[in-house]
Amino acid sequence: MSKLILTALTMLFCTSVQSSTQYPDLTHNYESIWRANIDELRNEFTNLDDYEIEWFKSAASVNKKSISFKNIKKPVLENFVKASDYLDMDVVNKFAPKADANAIIYILKDRLEKIKSVNSLSCEYKMKMSDYGGDWHYRSLNGLKDPYIEFMIGKGYETNVFVDTHNQLGITKIKNGYDSGVIRVLIKGRVVVLSLFDCYQDKGKGRIIKDLTEWAELLIEANY
Repeated sequence: MSKLILTALTMLFCTSVQSSTQYPDLTHNYESIWRANIDELRNEFTNLDDYEIEWFKSAASVNKKSISFKNIKKPVLENFVKASDYLDMDVVNKFAPKADANAIIYILKDRLEKIKSVNSLSCEYKMKMSDYGGDWHYRSLNGLKDPYIEFMIGKGYETNVFVDTHNQLGITKIKNGYDSGVIRVLIKGRVVVLSLFDCYQDKGKGRIIKDLTEWAELLIEANY
C-alpha cells in the first residue's frame, strides 16, 4: 500500500511539473510576462509611429489643405460598431490618447455585451481609425513602404506587405507571437490609418488582412 501511495504521489508531482512546463500560463511568472508583452504591444497599437511622423514631414505634398478628417465619410464594416456609442469615453480614450485625439475606436458587434460588462477594451480585437499627416495634401503613398518596413524590423517586428499602391499601403506585423496590422489609405489627399491588433491570438493574420482590406475599400468607395 505504501508503495502504491508513493507511486501515486510521484506521478502527481511529475504531472504537475509537466503541466507547468507544457502550459506556462498556469504559472504566475508566465502571467507577468504575458501581461508585459500585451502592454508593450498595446502601446505600439495606441501610440503614433515616430518614423511615420518623420516621413510625413519629408514626403512630397501639394501646398494646399486636404479634405478635413471630420468631413471624410466613415462607413463601418458590418461586424463592427463604434465604441464611443456604447461605452464611457474614459474607457475608449485609453486607446485613443491625446496625441491621437481624432482617433475612433471600433469593436466587434458580437463582443459588445461582454465588453460592456467588464467596461474595458484592454484585450479586444479592435479597429482604430486615425488621422495622420496634419492638413497637408499628399499626392500618393509612394516611398513609404521600404523605409517603414526597415523601421519596424528594427523595432523587432516581422512584417509582410499585403497591398502597396499609390493610395493604399497595408502591412501585417508579428511580435512575440502576436499579430497586428495597419493599412494607410489616401482619401482626397489625406491619409487615414486603420489599425488592428489580435490580442487574444484567435483571429490570425488572414482575418486581419480581410478586415483591413474590406474597410479600406469601403472608405475609398464612400469618398469618391
